[in-house]
Amino acid sequence: MRKLTLSAALMALALPAAADDAALLMGVERYQELRRVSNANDVLNSADALRDAGYAVSTLSNGSSGDMRRLMARFAEEAEDADRLVVGLAGRFVTDGSRTWLLAANSEQPTLFDLRATASVDSILSVLARTPGQAVLILGYDQDATGAIGDYLRQGVGNLDIPQGVTVLYGEPSVTDGVVIEALTQPGGDVMAFARDARWLQEAGYQPKSLIMQPDTDTPRAPTVDATLPIWNDAQEANTADAYRDFLFDYPNSPYAAEARRRLDEIESDPVRLAELTERELNLTRNERRAIQRNLTLLDYNTRGVDGIFGPGSRSAIRNWQQTNGFTQTSYLTAEQINRIDAQASRRAAEIEAEEEREREEAERLDRAYWEETGARGDEAGYRAYLNRYPEGLFAQEATQKLGELSNADAEAEERALNINPVLARLIESRLAQLGYEPGRVDGRFDRDTRRAIARYQTRSNLPATGYISQPTLARLLADTFGR
Repeated sequence: MRKLTLSAALMALALPAAADDAALLMGVERYQELRRVSNANDVLNSADALRDAGYAVSTLSNGSSGDMRRLMARFAEEAEDADRLVVGLAGRFVTDGSRTWLLAANSEQPTLFDLRATASVDSILSVLARTPGQAVLILGYDQDATGAIGDYLRQGVGNLDIPQGVTVLYGEPSVTDGVVIEALTQPGGDVMAFARDARWLQEAGYQPKSLIMQPDTDTPRAPTVDATLPIWNDAQEANTADAYRDFLFDYPNSPYAAEARRRLDEIESDPVRLAELTERELNLTRNERRAIQRNLTLLDYNTRGVDGIFGPGSRSAIRNWQQTNGFTQTSYLTAEQINRIDAQASRRAAEIEAEEEREREEAERLDRAYWEETGARGDEAGYRAYLNRYPEGLFAQEATQKLGELSNADAEAEERALNINPVLARLIESRLAQLGYEPGRVDGRFDRDTRRAIARYQTRSNLPATGYISQPTLARLLADTFGR
């Protein structure tokens, strides 16, 4: 029992002795924003029966989230010294698959990241774990309401992580209070026998052959915790097929045997686990995993990288491929599936290659057709039009060469029109030599060396680099000569 302060001790002289047991009853039938839950407040009908049986009972009808938190905090405090604990919850529940919450009356449409207006069933289970073998959780909710709420939640109760020694009973809201009144608070009443006989109740968690929460008045209450509980705790902590198999071999009649068989069956028949083991036996190398990732990427399944590591991105891509191809969505591969992925990727690569070849042929056809209408006509305008559209085209080199030839022809004609005599020619060569352009022999004849020197001079003087003397080139060169 908790230590009493002096004032509390004085007050206790005038009050009945404090109860060693605690009960919490919360029902939410009417919601402000959500559809009502018929008969959810019936869970409060058993409050008097619990009080008569010696429980300190806290009740709440259609409570807000704040009211729920306060009541749960008080229940957690009372549970510290209790020998027996009973919780009854009824209303609308939501779950993410592993965690479960009871929605408060002021709850709006819940989301995974906004569950403030709720009561955590998992937290209540943690409190009930304080009295193993004498702890019962009763859940009343619409068994048919299991629809999705957004992307991450659904209605109903998820896979509860029930502590050792805690019994969970659940059914429709209109009938769950009967287990309290007709069995749990009756002297000598067997809760498990009542639950097994009641078709409308289902059991989970601690399921001994007999569970008597209210002993006969003439018989002192004896602990009902089974001796195999510590071994069962070890088996659950290991959570392996071997651990459950050993437990069943050593304790086939334990009240936890049924749960051990269920968990062993889940492990041995879990398709995801079996698929994981199958893939592991393939002993895929890092390069083989990279090849699979490349193939999936080629098939438009995003693996988020080709690194040879099957992380969340690769597992998601595998799962999506399996869904598309009619396989069980385990996210783990078999040899058959790897072979099929490789075949599909090879076919897709061939399709892409064929598409690229068709595109190349079409592009080449259009290139040739454009050349026929432009450069093939043999004039400067045609060459320039072709190069403007296809600077890297099939005939780009030919068009560039032809333009150069046309340009040189014009430049040559312009040079002839200047009537450069041998004296002026030697002067030009001499000046080019003085400026360091290396025109060759200064003999008044413009050979290949002279042409290259003229072109270099024109380039550095920002003139068209034709290699032929134009009027601007001659004027600039003579100006440079007489300006020195």
